[in-house]
Amino acid sequence: MIRPHDETATSAGGLLAKLKRRQLLRLGFLGGTTLALTEFTAILLPFLHVQKLTGLGAKVQVGSKESVLAKFRSTNDTPILNIEGRFFLLHAPNGIIAAYRKCTHLGCTVPWVPSQDMFQCPCHGSQFHKKTGVVLGGPAPKPLQLFHMSDTGSTLIVDTNPLNLIDRPSNEFNSADVEVKV
Repeated sequence: MIRPHDETATSAGGLLAKLKRRQLLRLGFLGGTTLALTEFTAILLPFLHVQKLTGLGAKVQVGSKESVLAKFRSTNDTPILNIEGRFFLLHAPNGIIAAYRKCTHLGCTVPWVPSQDMFQCPCHGSQFHKKTGVVLGGPAPKPLQLFHMSDTGSTLIVDTNPLNLIDRPSNEFNSADVEVKV
């Protein structure tokens, strides 16, 4: 005959030997619940942490007006790329503008092509003027969109919020779109 509570099972000692089945199940349930709550908290915690907005959508400082103009003078008005904010600083005829790098045709990233002295979209070949962002050729329906800029006196700030762009419907440069005058 087999007896469930044998003397050899309890004589070995240890915690499991002294626990009854109901206590062991309660301990297992409590441990599993604690583990599940800990994992749920660990998954949820990063979503509760407020992250500082950087790059596209943030306000990006690009230096003083004098330093930007000095860079334009030393490089024959070559556009200044800001990778973080996804824009180019352009030396417009009467000021400084920040052109969004997104093509107005289908949204491809438009690079500066130094050998051709213009912006050229790699997707469908739209070409844009280096100082104004106006379409020179290709299927793009309108010029590059502009970000709002402000001059605090010590630095230029570009607001890279893509929901607040200066959209130029006609393919002409308008000096009223320049917010930082020289």
